[in-house]
Amino acid sequence: MNAPMLRTHSPPAAAWHRPAPSPAIVSRRARIPLPRARPAAAAATETRTTAAAGTVEALLLLRESGLRAESLPRHVGVVIDGHERWARARGLSVSEGHAAGRRAVERTVRLSRAWGIRALTVFVCSHENMTRPKAEIDFLMRLYEGFIRDNVDEFSREGIRLHLIGDSPGRPASLLSAASEAHEATRSNSEMVLMLAIGYSGRRDMVQACRELAAEAQRNQLQPEDIDEALIAERLGTSVAAGGELSCPDLVIRTSGERRLSNFLLWQSAFSELFFPDVMWPDFGEDEYLGALRSYQSRERRFGQRK
Repeated sequence: MNAPMLRTHSPPAAAWHRPAPSPAIVSRRARIPLPRARPAAAAATETRTTAAAGTVEALLLLRESGLRAESLPRHVGVVIDGHERWARARGLSVSEGHAAGRRAVERTVRLSRAWGIRALTVFVCSHENMTRPKAEIDFLMRLYEGFIRDNVDEFSREGIRLHLIGDSPGRPASLLSAASEAHEATRSNSEMVLMLAIGYSGRRDMVQACRELAAEAQRNQLQPEDIDEALIAERLGTSVAAGGELSCPDLVIRTSGERRLSNFLLWQSAFSELFFPDVMWPDFGEDEYLGALRSYQSRERRFGQRK
């Protein structure tokens, strides 16, 4: 079947980028491509039917890969890198690279849900990235506002709860509103937590946690000696994942061949397994995701202990 659970719509065109690329330009690595947009009323029944079919096909892929479903990571973090290089290699604009990247995010959400991953954190952009050219950032914010609004119905049906993490003041009110509405609509969902890290900084996350604890100490609500790792973790952005149970990623993937975290989940990634494929994010599909999971299952996690 050729239809996953998530739909895509492009944001309003901006003068600085070309029209969206044709399907031939988009990554061919995903064997279950996204459907073209159709009128919502005509597509509603078909979407629900093909979503189930897409889930079945994804599960077959997992079974054929030889991976052990019971040993998959519960929480996966992804640093989505390589959009600009992917676009330039194809003679495309940066915006077309980001648009292709959004489609890869949608594939990854769909596969994670089908494979039983309990939490997925997508590092869309860092607090530091917000200083990039305004036209690029404005497009990126509209792109992921559209991602949230376009897919909230599917998230609701598939049991996915959405959270936006990060605190950069550069995030537009319309994005924050879309995220708030989606969170309210999906707050009771429990199959998977999807956290979009937009304008996020691991260092700022920790600073904010320290400020909250200091304020509580000033109000005599706790003593300095009461502060421990658990109290800090409760105040970090990812604490929203299953009441903190899934706040730390078991596996962190960064695409494009770069081998650094770039301020992503610094506290939470203390014991994460790291995987750095050379593929650019827009080309991250089923094979690449399975490769990351296969690498994860080949490792022995000791958490500093001797076995």
